[in-house]
Amino acid sequence: MVHVDSLPAYEPELDDVADVEPADGRAARSHRTRRAILDAMRALHVEGDLRPTVPRIAARAGVSLRTVWQQFADREALLIEAVRRDREIQRSLVTRIDPGQPLAARVEAFVAQRARVLEEMTPTWRAARVHQPFSDQLQRDRKRRNAGARAEVEQVFAPELARLGVQQRDQLANALHATSLWSFWESLRTDLELSPLSARETLKSTFAALLARAGFDLEVPVSQSSGSSTNR
Repeated sequence: MVHVDSLPAYEPELDDVADVEPADGRAARSHRTRRAILDAMRALHVEGDLRPTVPRIAARAGVSLRTVWQQFADREALLIEAVRRDREIQRSLVTRIDPGQPLAARVEAFVAQRARVLEEMTPTWRAARVHQPFSDQLQRDRKRRNAGARAEVEQVFAPELARLGVQQRDQLANALHATSLWSFWESLRTDLELSPLSARETLKSTFAALLARAGFDLEVPVSQSSGSSTNR
């Protein structure tokens, strides 16, 4: 199992600080201004502007350029805060999926939830991808996000993975993980020009095929499945 908290303790991560409005009046106003700037940047990302100028961000937020620079040291700091804001939104969209449910129910729940998260996060992640080669912090966040996604796959499908030998288990976990990453979703949405619904159904059918190949029928309880490493 991958532990997503295994990164160096001295390095603050994007989702370590809760975004809570301060009680103090002046601090609260500063917090709301900061949030308005971040929301303006995210809105421009949604519109397809992945590298919005600071004047455009300021105009959308209804603040001055000076205010933006008072709140953020540079453009990278602004983008990193936008990614942190998206991680807060992402957490609000994710609930734990009980691995004790039937496989078909877990596949349905996992795909629905992952598709919702990937679609919601796409604008900021597209912008982050543009800047990642030049930002160590964004590169670390990408690795952390992928590790967390892998850990979720292993948790949700633990009953099936536990029944396989080491090699087969790694192959199945890798395949499920790879097809549920944002890069795969982005390819479905942009390269294949699928709608969110069609992309979701494609992801679901891909999961079903991968699990079936490993010996797990979505309509058969895991205890009756042929996915055990002892009979393969």
